[in-house]
Amino acid sequence: MMSIRKNKGFALVFSLLFLTLIILFTAVFFLTATHGFVIANRNADLKRAYYVADAGIADAFIQLRGYANPPASFTVTNANYNLGSGQNGSYSVTAVSNGAPWATYTLTSTGTYNNLTKTLVLVVQQSSISTYAYLSNTEIHPQYGALWWITGMTTVGPVRTNGQLNIWGKPIFNGTVNQSAATVNYYNGGPPTDDPNYVYGLTVNAPTVPFPTTSMLNSISSAASSSSMLLTGNSTVVFNSNGTINVTNSAKGWNNQNMVLPSNRTIYVTGGSATVQGTLNGQLTVGSDREIYISGNLMYNSDPRTNPASTDLLGLVARNNITVTAASAPSNLELDAVLVALTGSFQVDQWWVSGKGNMIQYGSLVNNYCGPTGVFDPSTGTLYGGYNQLQYYDTRLKTNIPPAFPPATDSTGRSLYVKLSFQEL
Repeated sequence: MMSIRKNKGFALVFSLLFLTLIILFTAVFFLTATHGFVIANRNADLKRAYYVADAGIADAFIQLRGYANPPASFTVTNANYNLGSGQNGSYSVTAVSNGAPWATYTLTSTGTYNNLTKTLVLVVQQSSISTYAYLSNTEIHPQYGALWWITGMTTVGPVRTNGQLNIWGKPIFNGTVNQSAATVNYYNGGPPTDDPNYVYGLTVNAPTVPFPTTSMLNSISSAASSSSMLLTGNSTVVFNSNGTINVTNSAKGWNNQNMVLPSNRTIYVTGGSATVQGTLNGQLTVGSDREIYISGNLMYNSDPRTNPASTDLLGLVARNNITVTAASAPSNLELDAVLVALTGSFQVDQWWVSGKGNMIQYGSLVNNYCGPTGVFDPSTGTLYGGYNQLQYYDTRLKTNIPPAFPPATDSTGRSLYVKLSFQEL
């Protein structure tokens, strides 16, 4: 009898312990599930706050693009942003510019949903026309017709044309390539004979890029006038590695006149052409309301390819053509500069006479239409006149601009912008 009652007591205790464990397990499970539900809801609300903040960034950027003259700062607020399905949040955005050298805006947007917040920061800068290694309105020359990218030519950096690329053989494009035309014009019908290397791909039917107009010259001439470097008639400027220049201009009575770089770092030639060459130490823009001729190498005293801290920077802007004078230029030519031919092309005179060597273009080339720089035999690809072009984009041009260059604008005159950074705080 005693032993039986002890077994029943043990069974009762065991049952109570088991029941207690079940209750504790259920409670822990319930608490864990509840906590997980709370965390999931919180994460969902934080994501919604992120979307609200992102909408604020978009709203502020659209308003920024709408200003004809971008302000120093502005604020955008939306107290009831609808996410759909009755879910509402709010955002507040501040936009502040540092104003130098062009307007660089920091857009800080805080989005709020269910008392939770997310803050996003977008930094944009007014864009330059020199954001491409190569830019053209068309690849068709008004006198010579289609001009060709051929085997041996290499471009490192973004390429953009509002026209159609003409390809013979296997040129190399080590950067994004965009054209507005629907198809590429292949001389031999395409691969395998015509098989360019689009390292980062090819995009066709791309939207037309606004091309700079001759109004760009107004900014340059105004800057040059204020520093008494508005020159009349044909002029020659030779850059010296010691930071000076030698200028020849008959109207001024200058014959190889040595001087320091002008205070506004700008020279403008009106009623004549400008001829340039040499090694630049500093920053300078040379503009002309006619032509610019390049008679020799254009190089930087401190090469940014080996010295990233280099601030040497040259801009050449011609209303018509920028032309390399083959008779005076060396067989292997280097051009370190932003080259802009507003209504004409970049070209080599006498491009059909005796082959040269390589022409390295380091910087950015912007021309209204593609110009001839050499001539080749389409049956063999042999270059027997002019230069073989090797183009390399100066990546400093994403945020550094030659003196007196105006910001790029769209067809309505509104500023264009480039993203510098985006982060979540």
